[in-house]
This record gives sequence, structure tokens and C-alpha cells, in this order.
Amino acid sequence: MYFFNLKALLLDLKHNNVTEWESALYVVIPVVIMAGYSLYSPHLDGLESLADNVIFLINFIILFLVNGGNNGKNF
Repeated sequence: MYFFNLKALLLDLKHNNVTEWESALYVVIPVVIMAGYSLYSPHLDGLESLADNVIFLINFIILFLVNGGNNGKNF
């Protein structure tokens, strides 16, 4: 994953060297972090926020698999 070296990411995207799974991780990781935050935030209803994040992740995984998984295109 490219958190700080965006020039390398740009080159890999140009040359199609980024897999679909790597692309999906840029969505999955922040959602998991938000789910962890929602459990411990006093301003949010932890269970409801966690349920929302779990439903989002399940739908995201289904879309990833329907697209062909790591062999899919333009995810």
C-alpha cells in the first residue's frame, strides 16, 4: 500500500500494477478503523454505528466478489 509514496502509486496505476485487492484495501482499512472508533466514542451509539459498518463491509465484499474478486476490472 502507498500511504506516503504517491508518485510510486501513480506509476503503478499507469502501468496496471495495482491489483483489485490492493484497491479494495483502501476502503476496507478506513471502515475498520471507523468501526473501532464508533465502539468507544461517547458521542455515537456504538452498537448502531458498528452495525452500519458491518453491513457496509458485507456489501463491499459482495460487490468485490461479484466484480470477479482479484481478477475483476476497475474496482
